[in-house]
Amino acid sequence: MLKENVLVTGASGFIGSHLLPYLLSRDYAVIGLTRQKNKISNHPDLSWVQSLEELKTDRIDYVINLAGENIGQSRWTAKRKQQLIQSRVEVTHQLYRYLEKRQIFPKRIISGSAVGYYGIDPSEQWSTMCTEQSAPQSIFMSELCQLWEQAALSFQQQNTKIVRFGIVFAKKGGILPRMLLPIKLNMVGRIGHGRQPVVWVHVQDVLRVIEFLLTKETSSQIFNVVCPEKMTQAQFAQTAAQQLHRKPLCCLPAFVLKGMLGEQSQLVLNGQYVQPKALQELGFEFKYPTLKLALADILASS
Repeated sequence: MLKENVLVTGASGFIGSHLLPYLLSRDYAVIGLTRQKNKISNHPDLSWVQSLEELKTDRIDYVINLAGENIGQSRWTAKRKQQLIQSRVEVTHQLYRYLEKRQIFPKRIISGSAVGYYGIDPSEQWSTMCTEQSAPQSIFMSELCQLWEQAALSFQQQNTKIVRFGIVFAKKGGILPRMLLPIKLNMVGRIGHGRQPVVWVHVQDVLRVIEFLLTKETSSQIFNVVCPEKMTQAQFAQTAAQQLHRKPLCCLPAFVLKGMLGEQSQLVLNGQYVQPKALQELGFEFKYPTLKLALADILASS
């Protein structure tokens, strides 16, 4: 019996590097698309390609589209914004045009996005809980997500599901090690006034959600992939300090972060609360529904 083929774009990125071994352990055959040269696999069910034209089969059962440069890696200059857009939108267009040209219709395409779609709360009251039906905004991080999603959903013949990720926490990679470092050093705990939302999810729940959506028949198209726990930045700092047995000495004023990062500081200083309503309605249960459980697992495995 042939194993089901899964094509993963952005396969060598942060989420992709966790997803590939997970899918292989679940008995899928995986094709990883990456810009990295000379990637070689010793696993019989994993192959690497640098372009879609290198694919040796049209039997693609599922696609997981994770392509896109790291949004938090460097300051949002005009040039950087264009790079972030192109790395998501153009690669997504290329993927769907390739599938259309070859008349490949996977059972499901899972295409990435982020909760940045919902933008920020200019009033900084954060009284709203966003669901999949909440509106976007005319700020860069929201417009980036809108363009990315539109690129995927414009190909209506394909069965596409959009996953809007919160901040993904894992032992290695991602932003969590950088968030924990100043707390480990007993330096900065709270950032700004600390009331701003922290919308996160454990990487293991990300992988479980992706597999859940691969196999679940549903009419819903958009899914928030975030922990159901409502968390402020001050609560995050307090919980992390308890797990690390630390007592951070000071807070980082908001104006310092704004001076360092400019518009990009919105990722830390503002945002919206987000609920995984669509997943909850389908009965999905998070393995790590609280920050305390997630950090206990991640720090124990460090």
